[in-house]
Amino acid sequence: SQQHPEKIVDAFPIIFLSLVYQNVVPTVVNQLEGDRSKITKAIIAGTTLPALMFVAWNAVVLGNVQGSDLGSIDPLALLQSGTGGNQLLANLVTSFSSLAIITSLIGFVYGLLDAWTDVMGVPRTGGTYGKDKSLLFGLVFVPPLALALTDPDIFYTALDYGGAFGVSTLFLILPPLMVWGQRYGDKSQPLMTKPM
Repeated sequence: SQQHPEKIVDAFPIIFLSLVYQNVVPTVVNQLEGDRSKITKAIIAGTTLPALMFVAWNAVVLGNVQGSDLGSIDPLALLQSGTGGNQLLANLVTSFSSLAIITSLIGFVYGLLDAWTDVMGVPRTGGTYGKDKSLLFGLVFVPPLALALTDPDIFYTALDYGGAFGVSTLFLILPPLMVWGQRYGDKSQPLMTKPM
């Protein structure tokens, strides 16, 4: 009676969004200096560990709110409240939630900083980078802060639209189209960037 398979479609945007790491791959490649072996290990470990944590997180949430009507309550709020005298679990859930947000923020900041340095033609090290650092961080943090101040609930809407349209287009549809165009396109194009 607690299962609602018809709601799985509503969960797709969040599933797509929570399993995206591709935006930090260029930064990882750059930091590992193009070493294919290290990059492969980093990507495999960097996807396996979060996937295991994701499964464990779902097991904890679903295992501890058993028997509750999940349609009328927030399972995370229930676990964080320490209902049933389980304060250790409440602290672990709060810590895990905070770490999930912090690690996502770190990944996106690294990726966006690299993207802005590429767009603006700023070197990643040296005097010019030091001078432009505050501008770069402003470009990363000010737009989302301005949006959040104008509409505090925009985060949830952004998650839905970002997962449904942005992430699914950027990481599910465009890569195969780009590979298809590169392999079977009429023109042979020179490499845009030199190999490391």
